[in-house]
Amino acid sequence: MVSFRARRGRRAACLALLVSVVIPAVSGAAQEMKVLQAPAGMEPVRAPALPSETSQTDGPRSIVPPGYGATTPASGLSSPDVQAVSPAAPSHLFPTGRQSSEPAVRVLSAVPGGERSDIEIGTLTGVDTSSVGLVGLQDGGFGPDMWQGASRADIETYLVRMPVATGSPIMDDLAQRLLLTGARPPEGAGGGVPLLAARINRLLAAGRAEEALQLAMAGGATRAPQVAVELARAALAAGDDNRACAALADIPPGNDPARNEMAAFSVKLSAYCQIIAGNPEIANLTLDLAREEGLDDALFFSLAGQAAAGIRLRAPEPNTLSIMDAAFYRLAGRDLPDNVAEIAEPALLPGLLRDGELKDDVRLAIAERAARYDLIDGRELATYYGMPSFTDEQMAGLLTSDIPEASPMRRAMIHQAIGAAVAADERIRLFKLAFATGEAAGLYYPTVEALYDELAGMTPSDALRPMAPAALRAFLALGERGKAAEWLSVMNAAPGLGRDSRELAALMRVAGGAPDAFDSASVSAEIIADLRSGERATQVFAACEAMLLDALGLSPTPAVWEALLDARNAMPGDAPSEALLGQLQMAGHKNAIGETVLLTLDVLGLGGPGAAHPRAAAQATASLKAVDLESEARRLAFEALLARSYAGRG
Repeated sequence: MVSFRARRGRRAACLALLVSVVIPAVSGAAQEMKVLQAPAGMEPVRAPALPSETSQTDGPRSIVPPGYGATTPASGLSSPDVQAVSPAAPSHLFPTGRQSSEPAVRVLSAVPGGERSDIEIGTLTGVDTSSVGLVGLQDGGFGPDMWQGASRADIETYLVRMPVATGSPIMDDLAQRLLLTGARPPEGAGGGVPLLAARINRLLAAGRAEEALQLAMAGGATRAPQVAVELARAALAAGDDNRACAALADIPPGNDPARNEMAAFSVKLSAYCQIIAGNPEIANLTLDLAREEGLDDALFFSLAGQAAAGIRLRAPEPNTLSIMDAAFYRLAGRDLPDNVAEIAEPALLPGLLRDGELKDDVRLAIAERAARYDLIDGRELATYYGMPSFTDEQMAGLLTSDIPEASPMRRAMIHQAIGAAVAADERIRLFKLAFATGEAAGLYYPTVEALYDELAGMTPSDALRPMAPAALRAFLALGERGKAAEWLSVMNAAPGLGRDSRELAALMRVAGGAPDAFDSASVSAEIIADLRSGERATQVFAACEAMLLDALGLSPTPAVWEALLDARNAMPGDAPSEALLGQLQMAGHKNAIGETVLLTLDVLGLGGPGAAHPRAAAQATASLKAVDLESEARRLAFEALLARSYAGRG
């Protein structure tokens, strides 16, 4: 079973880069190139050179950014030599893959606790930066040939829009492994977006700033501008100002920050680096130039002005908090918005969790969002649930509390109440309440993991029979099929749970049933009865079950497909295009593992397996199975069917 519990350690923030700027007299050539020069008398004292800097003070240096209309992208910042980074290991405990040599692919880290814990660098001859990665086959990566048979143009298209943080454990696992795998790039012409830049961008969108920074640094010292931008964003999110500012050397300043995103990013990062280097006067000149060039960002000018000159300009509260915004909030010493948990860019979430100044309710909301993004596991979430303090009156009046039912604080109260409850009926009621409120908030998987110890401590018995459906469902979600079977035996010992028994048995079968134990006639009869029931939810469950069983190679009888054709309400919603489903099918047939995984993520979309059309979920399952990702196919099928089941929901 694929593990979906994230593990990670966090590095301390690096020292800020002291940016050295020497102001020369304005030369005719500089004027002709429109390179921004500081007025006389505003030359800052040169900071001591960093150990990695080359001593070179001869000749003029332009202020960063080097102005608008400049003909070269070189920055005025002194850039430290790029050092080989020893990255922290990837967060997931990846399943063991096939063993293989990986020539011409750089793999820089291993899974914690694995046999390989050091840095290994393979042959680099002929490798472009797209091939670098942090995991190999031994760590759950998809191998150096994962793009074999794929078109570069297609991979670029799907990679740029690849959904992340879907709330699906299997999709999060597949996405992270795909982004971190070191592999030879696909063949053919691309559309101009470096694959490495797209991979770093998707990691940041998934909230994984540390891995994004490690991957960016693995690409070497020569970087495309798009890669440098993503590196700088990752470094800022990870608290590494040194590397963020060094990336300016590879980011062209441009001359239109009002309409060019890269130019706008360059001027903002330049101002940030000038301020932390102790050059507020030059930062103010940069801000003035940005205004003249039409940059329209009131929040940026307000924060940068406060950081550089202590002047707080009026600005609206942000609707989203970007990595750059957060960096300037920190630099200006200004409190973050009250709704930071909802509006922060995902890459900021791990850093925000370490902010001891935040209120309990804000930090708890951040922790829940981090859990949705699989940045913390359920047991870490349980720690945050235990932090708030509640009065005895609040705990006694849990069901009538004035704390909103959808609030993270309410879920924390329920979690604490479970630990304090003694009576069996009270514990059963609270468990069901926790599962129901967690699922409504998109937190079902983290919730059951947070309650694992409490669940595992309950011995299945007739006295706890009312708990059986919820416990069975929870253990299946955790991949604990053996414990789920113990609760199923309690249900089967005393019939009467009807529909719950039918659906939970189907979930057990999809999660891990052996092909030789599959009774096609009996299962098909149940599916046909559901399809003819006239109940929409029952029909949807049965249709999805039939298609997923077929995708797993557990074929129902032909009569099932006839009944499915007659059940018009069985498959609501829009299926992906036939062309896309056909491409996914073909990728599986030709054993193109990288393309198969990427297209699987694309056809399932942001809603994950549970919201995808049954045809999409079934084709994704079949294609994963075709490229020997059997356990991943099983997990995907399980998640898709679980979302259609109401059994044990609480």
